[in-house]
Amino acid sequence: MKRIIAVLLLNFLIISTYSQEYGKYKIEKNFNSVFKNLEKGKFAGTINGVLFIKDTKDKEVILDFQAGKAILNIVHDSTEMYDVSTKEYIGWTTSGKTKIYYSTYSSANKLSIELSSGIFKIGSHDGASDMVVNGINYHYKSELHTEYLVLTIEKDLVLDNFWWLRHQGILPKKAYELKKEIVIQANSVIIFAMN
Repeated sequence: MKRIIAVLLLNFLIISTYSQEYGKYKIEKNFNSVFKNLEKGKFAGTINGVLFIKDTKDKEVILDFQAGKAILNIVHDSTEMYDVSTKEYIGWTTSGKTKIYYSTYSSANKLSIELSSGIFKIGSHDGASDMVVNGINYHYKSELHTEYLVLTIEKDLVLDNFWWLRHQGILPKKAYELKKEIVIQANSVIIFAMN
């Protein structure tokens, strides 16, 4: 009887954890960018917008992007499993001290912010590459030789630095213990204008 209860409890915990993680994502259509079929390339542009961020101590930080430098790196996927390339947008704050990374591959996206305390991210291009971060609304608009990518944060997004810690050589258990989170608050918006 104890074994049955233990198995049921374990299944409940696994399902609960999966449901919480899955709630971060939604199935969406492909990213309708003019760059979607390119295999490789590097493009220059600008970034505008503002991100409202809270840390675990509820300290608020405003990241200002006003005509900051931006680049789009298109990196070829030699396997072309789900897409011909990953589109990596990188932008700098007005001060140039903080970077934002936004990337797409097939029907998946991820968002990262590089702060003095590390890189915080949400999203992944792993697996079937069909999971869009739930809470990021994206819209592409083109005119003449510029494409605008508008990212609107529709609900609070929790980003963590677990994978950054792992890339620093910290073992998983210790990285989990050291993990920190930040929250990008709803109504934040970023606009990449790529030439």
